[in-house]
Amino acid sequence: MTTAKQLLQTLKAFHLDNPEASWGELRDNLRDIAEEALGNPQGEAYGLVLSEVSENLAEIAETMPMGLAQAQAVVMAQRVLAAAQGRHSGDLRGLVELLNGDLKGSIGKDNQDRTFDSKDLVSASICKSLSTGISQETSTATTFQSLYDAFKAERGGDKSENTLKNWKSCTSTIVGHLKDADMSKHTRATFVGLRDALLAGGEHKPSSINKIMTHASSVIGWAVATGLIERDYTKKLSITKGSESARTAFTGDHLKTLRAWAMGNLGEDWKASAIALGVATGARIGEIHQLTGSDIYKDNGQWVMDINDKDGKTLKNSFSRRTVPLLGIPEDHLEKLSQTQGRLFVQSKSGFDQLTNQMIRDVLGIKTGEGLSFHSLRHSLSSDLKAAGVAVGIAQAILGHSSGSLAFDVYGGNAAASRGLMVEALRLVRQK
Repeated sequence: MTTAKQLLQTLKAFHLDNPEASWGELRDNLRDIAEEALGNPQGEAYGLVLSEVSENLAEIAETMPMGLAQAQAVVMAQRVLAAAQGRHSGDLRGLVELLNGDLKGSIGKDNQDRTFDSKDLVSASICKSLSTGISQETSTATTFQSLYDAFKAERGGDKSENTLKNWKSCTSTIVGHLKDADMSKHTRATFVGLRDALLAGGEHKPSSINKIMTHASSVIGWAVATGLIERDYTKKLSITKGSESARTAFTGDHLKTLRAWAMGNLGEDWKASAIALGVATGARIGEIHQLTGSDIYKDNGQWVMDINDKDGKTLKNSFSRRTVPLLGIPEDHLEKLSQTQGRLFVQSKSGFDQLTNQMIRDVLGIKTGEGLSFHSLRHSLSSDLKAAGVAVGIAQAILGHSSGSLAFDVYGGNAAASRGLMVEALRLVRQK
């Protein structure tokens, strides 16, 4: 249900709160709004809130008593909003037709010379609504992604291509963890959880995590300063130098303990499947999290795990795209995984990381900060392959790294040609 405060803001924006206003006065205000929409295109947040205002108008039309002039104004306001939404997606026809037709006046008179009272315009009303009027239950304009889009629209105009690329990368990582969480409701735990999940995941160095957290703080701080949200709990979350711990490999006993727990809980606990796949392949935790049933299959008699960027999945780099043989996992369990419709692991990225790493700590009886995490499975496989005398190029093909050798990078990209070599290598270190 739309709040009374939202409806009042919408009424004021269109002068519908004045029952004495004539149709001419209401029409003039609507023309101002249409000209503003034409003359001053806004960012992504503007489009999101146009939808909110449209819903408010629909509720006003359904529930509010009004005279003929107000009824005419509501009908015209709905047309203006529809045209403004079209303009937001690149279609100017609606606004042009209105300003040359039912709202005809000298367009702009001119926009350069005309001074608008910002509190009377929908665009200003929108910004106010974002900070105070939109109900928390339905606010789609306060996800981190939408706040970033608005931040970039205002602050990104004079930034270098490299800066914008870094912003985009940081935002992608943050949104991957926070999803559609409402930032107007965020708490300290929201961003502590983000930082800890990134640290536990092992895919980012502490310095990279600090860069990501700084970006999050910049966006949230800007959102508070502009009134889009009311709180900012992102400060002082950087990883201090003393807390940086190098990621280390598991010992042989660690691996035996983890493998035994995983094999004993397959089919009972989703974390057992995640850990078993990590032990077998050394894949990154993000790569495991994104797997679907169709990514586990049998190819020429050999079960494999296909790490790809299909269906919205993301990869660290082009060498991450690979097909890794699966050894050491019971065939009947792989069969069950392959029959899964959609994602193997439906948890959020942050939840997946936290719960899987906590299970590893519980099974091994270790504590946070000892340098051991899911990512240590990757270090372990790399170390074991090296100790077994496996050629660097083959190990890199398994782990999804560039070998540094153009010849093998091209050759390794051919799964059929390198599959046998990878099977032989993994059989040395992972098939028990």
